Amino acid sequence: MSDQLPHQVMPTGASQRHRTLTVGFFGTSIMEHLEAFNAGMVNQGDLPAVGSTVTVEGWRRRGWVHRLALSLHAAWPHVGFEIRNHGQGGATSRDIAGIVERDQATGADYDLVFLGCGINDVWRRFQNRLSEAVDLDEYTQHLEGMLGGLGSTRTTIVMSETPFGPLESPGVVAAMNAELARYNKAARAAAAAHGALFLDVWAPFTAAARHLAPADGDNPVGLWSDGVHLTELGDTLLLQQVERLLAEHRIIDRLLDSPLPDRGSA
Repeated sequence: MSDQLPHQVMPTGASQRHRTLTVGFFGTSIMEHLEAFNAGMVNQGDLPAVGSTVTVEGWRRRGWVHRLALSLHAAWPHVGFEIRNHGQGGATSRDIAGIVERDQATGADYDLVFLGCGINDVWRRFQNRLSEAVDLDEYTQHLEGMLGGLGSTRTTIVMSETPFGPLESPGVVAAMNAELARYNKAARAAAAAHGALFLDVWAPFTAAARHLAPADGDNPVGLWSDGVHLTELGDTLLLQQVERLLAEHRIIDRLLDSPLPDRGSA
């Protein structure tokens, strides 16, 4: 279903917008973050009555990627941002490597790419879905291949995976996080080897989780909705980390200050 979703595109029609930056996202449901949609629930002046029934008309992408797109558009209103979100729920590094390969075969090019994977590689093994699980060596090979394939991208950011959150079996969660930490370490090393930036979101998530209760019913004060997928608060924390990295490295300004790339010769 997610493969049929259109890319998010911030319009570039205004004549004063003399630059367009293309931003790509390759990852799991942490990037895809689907939300049920009904057109009748959009107009704040004409919302359905409490207790009424609406029909889900489709899915749309929300989460931190959508909010980052809005933030970029608001901060640089004279710049066009084309957001290509290739996030796919349930994807392992094996799946994402295929997505990157197929996308690159179309001649797609990017100014900025966010790449994150690994959480499902680990989770599948603990779910006893061994044929879908990806061990550390294979994961590293896929990550190296993706970074090599995205070599023409002007800036690549490899993101660590968010940790697994609290579940009914804390011992299992601790074991999953210990394994996932090894994948994040490999991701950091691969990013360094390919000259990519690495965004470590593990530390801020674990620090915040110590002070927050799990989301439960009407209590939204948790980072995870189910121990893996993020709540709005989790998305907010992740967005803050991304925006901090962009600001610290002046990434958008540097992309705008640099000469336009020759897309035809890439």
